[in-house]
Amino acid sequence: MVPTDAAPDRQFTFDYDPGELRCGRGRVADLVDLLAARNRDRALVVTGSNVGANRAVMDPVEAGLGDRLADVFDETTPAKYLRTGLAGVRRVHEADADALVAVGSGSSLDVAKVIAALESHDDPEAAAEHAVASGSVPVADDPLPIVAVPTTLAGADLSVIAGVSLSLDPAGTPDHEIPNGSVSDARLMPTALCYDLALFETTPKSVRTASAMNGFDKAVECLYSPYATPVTDATAMRALSLMSSGFGTLSAESMDEGDLYDAVAGVVLAQYGISTPGTYRASIVHAFGHGFSHDYEAHQGVVHGILAPHVLRYVFARTHARRDLLAAALGVADATDPAAAVVDAVADVAADLDLPARLRAVDGLDRDHLPDVADEIHDDGLMDAAPSGIDPTPAEILTVLEEAW
Repeated sequence: MVPTDAAPDRQFTFDYDPGELRCGRGRVADLVDLLAARNRDRALVVTGSNVGANRAVMDPVEAGLGDRLADVFDETTPAKYLRTGLAGVRRVHEADADALVAVGSGSSLDVAKVIAALESHDDPEAAAEHAVASGSVPVADDPLPIVAVPTTLAGADLSVIAGVSLSLDPAGTPDHEIPNGSVSDARLMPTALCYDLALFETTPKSVRTASAMNGFDKAVECLYSPYATPVTDATAMRALSLMSSGFGTLSAESMDEGDLYDAVAGVVLAQYGISTPGTYRASIVHAFGHGFSHDYEAHQGVVHGILAPHVLRYVFARTHARRDLLAAALGVADATDPAAAVVDAVADVAADLDLPARLRAVDGLDRDHLPDVADEIHDDGLMDAAPSGIDPTPAEILTVLEEAW
């Protein structure tokens, strides 16, 4: 018999100070007003080369910044090298910028946080060298404020943390040999965020749908996180409802305006409160996803779409994991078996997003790689935030991977 959740302590702490949220079509036109309200005159746009060359994105962003646009730094990559952050600091100084506008995917948003952290030091190069040695990027006084303009739906924006690959000279070194690091500080929460529906329409469908699955799983995991609060319960449940109804349009060539709004608003709610000072509420599904982040080209959301139903089935077989809340949020509260209904509902969301259903679809992944992947998943830090009663062995993780193969 699967145990029910123990009665929770009748207390909680929720320390969260998100930036101003603006969501709707054309909201990047507000950028100049947002900067003016914060007494910032010169913004460096931080983005990747693909987004930087996409005039359907950059024209409205640059128009929205007007004469407060200082320069464009379009050198971010999914690898998120520390070297890129340091190059961004140099561009800040060259452009005499006093704010960062991060445009694009989670990679650009993370690199913007790394730039802000390094630039807060009198000697950014020494701070970068310290980061390589220590594993984390330090933050000193008054980091540059960040305005986030996401174009994907993974949810790296409403966050006080960022990941970084700790190399100042990555040439010739395989990515899996470069250690991962992080930066975490409440002052890195974006001071404002513009969710412009028109920009999501410019994102390639495969990126849009994969990133959405990643955002969806943040809401799932918020509910059974050991750090859940009534606040995150409320936002996560509403997020799952909105995303379940809106995500179907994301794979369409011409998206429905109302459904797109629901999808974007749902992702905003999914990440609301997931990242607070000292606490991150992602959990075991994200740990499984991280096992594929270095050696394979698959988007994290693609891996989530494949693995989430299998991971949840494993979890529900061993603990309650607040399945009743998940079932209510996903519209299957009346099911005879709520756990099975939740698993099916999550699989249906992945199918609506046209994501593959089997690990064999991941480019470069062979079945005999799975034991090594299982070991990496087992060692992932987010396993420490697994639901109560869940502590999988490498062999158990491998079984889940084999079932998904």
